Amino acid sequence: MPDLVIRPAVQDDLEVLWDFLAMAAYEPDAEAAKAVPRVAKYLAGWQRPGDFGFIAEQNGENIGAAWARRFSAKELKFPYGDEEAPKVSIGVKPNARGQGVGEKLMRALIGEAARRGLGLCLSVRSENPARRLYERLGFCDIADSAATNRAGGMSIGMALRR
Repeated sequence: MPDLVIRPAVQDDLEVLWDFLAMAAYEPDAEAAKAVPRVAKYLAGWQRPGDFGFIAEQNGENIGAAWARRFSAKELKFPYGDEEAPKVSIGVKPNARGQGVGEKLMRALIGEAARRGLGLCLSVRSENPARRLYERLGFCDIADSAATNRAGGMSIGMALRR
């Protein structure tokens, strides 16, 4: 993808991240995402200790974002195994999907997690084509993690071990 830039997410990117969280959570917009506590926890208080992420830009337009945040077992009810592994959130604009943007964002996250000595985990809807990308990048299904998601479908926990 020509002119694609992957850069670290900073505090000033918070509203951009909300837009991409809405995409990732299948919410209509950022305001809707902020109104759902189970969704909002992925960005509320952005840049708390341990948060890190990246923005994908093309020709000055934000086309994707991925970030990772640590949660305690109390904060996340989903069985992710390693409580030390931050949970990934990722969103890519529909017109930029299938062009390697998500992969580049994930590789940036994986690199930063490795630099910090961390694995990563995520939740993906079972029918989401991005699941194949996560598998190619080394993520494995977490045993007994299949659960009904907010939309009534199935989501699966996946982990990338350190």
